[in-house]
Amino acid sequence: MIPTKGLRPAVREASEDDVDSIAVMVARLKTLNEELDPSFRVREDLLDAARQYVRTSINSSSVILLVADVGGETVGFIRVELVDRVFYEPRIKALITDLYVKPEYRRRGVGKLLLESAIEEARKRGAGIISAVFPEGNVIAKSFYQNLGFKPLQLELFKPIG
Repeated sequence: MIPTKGLRPAVREASEDDVDSIAVMVARLKTLNEELDPSFRVREDLLDAARQYVRTSINSSSVILLVADVGGETVGFIRVELVDRVFYEPRIKALITDLYVKPEYRRRGVGKLLLESAIEEARKRGAGIISAVFPEGNVIAKSFYQNLGFKPLQLELFKPIG
């Protein structure tokens, strides 16, 4: 059992020092997506791509990247893109592209704390709405977000063309 009783996760902005630990979690998340739906087939160089994705995110003014630490260990992260909805109000949308908590820390409030912290930061940056994207078959993510008041906003359909 993980000794987290009495240890409250600390949420902070990600830094260059976090690239490797976040990249491993990104790779786990993307691999889970592939397991849920083979349409999300991961690249052979997944970990290298994840490192670059994290580095780019850290250096982007339109991305919020937060990590949760427990007892000095990074146990989860959330990545949010700030998107200009040119034709709609509120104009700025915070789009959750990735949220991951290590399995041994799940169901302990870490994901909710990451989400709440991301919402607070998104508000500071002018966002008036937040949404999340994840594979349709991810019933855990769907339940998590719905339990926190999220509802359907948009439908995305796809068709392989090459």
